[in-house]
Amino acid sequence: MRFFTKRAIVIKSIIAGIVILIIKNFVFKNLSIYGQDFHDLIELSDITIIFTGAFFVFGLLLAATMSDFKESEKIPGEVAANLEAIKDWIYLAFKAPRTGTSDLCKEELNSAFLREELLFITDGIISWIYSKAKDSNVIFPLIRHSNEIAYYFAERGVDKEAIKGIQENTNAMRKQLTRAYSISRNNFIKPAYTLLQSILFIVMALLLITKFKTTAADYFVTFSITFLFCYLYLLIVGLDDPFDISNDEIDVDLKTLDRFKQRLISDFLV
Repeated sequence: MRFFTKRAIVIKSIIAGIVILIIKNFVFKNLSIYGQDFHDLIELSDITIIFTGAFFVFGLLLAATMSDFKESEKIPGEVAANLEAIKDWIYLAFKAPRTGTSDLCKEELNSAFLREELLFITDGIISWIYSKAKDSNVIFPLIRHSNEIAYYFAERGVDKEAIKGIQENTNAMRKQLTRAYSISRNNFIKPAYTLLQSILFIVMALLLITKFKTTAADYFVTFSITFLFCYLYLLIVGLDDPFDISNDEIDVDLKTLDRFKQRLISDFLV
């Protein structure tokens, strides 16, 4: 099953190419208008400029979506780095001298509480990225929850640098996840998708009524162009939401976050 999921675009494009071949050779070859066969209405040389222009437009839109995807690839690693930094600031809090004279300043830091808090935040971020909805009402309160660690330290006279470090990393993480939310929620402009779909429809329609010099050229060119345009369209759609984890073929790599969680579970304040 994973084999097909990882190659969904290729499989869908191949199926589209086969469908167009079947329609052209088993449906359109039996149809005619005023004695002219449907599959021989246009010469290939008459429409090559249309194919060239179509490829150009697809290339421009592909470049636009790739820029967002490249930015998205950095986000999981940056979030993991900020979580790692918060973990290091917590370690510092245990070692640095504490100030204050209140009873809270004299008690030992609760390592079980701090471990549970950081695990909760990490689990929540990973679950949010894997979710389909990407609900802002989930992720932003979760990020604010990391301030609970800062408040806990402030009440107990922990070194101010540790508190400041936690807050700075929290703010950096908020910016990164806000960008992920924006990329996920704001899809490519609808007129651009309408243009792509229109071009795809026109290319398929032209292939169905185009005359080729040989049967081999008919099969090869029709299948190849259908495959390429369908592949490009599906690729652009997939790249438009790189945080759609349900699409295993085109999504950002979350290994950095997953590996951080494994390290957190295995060695953080154990």
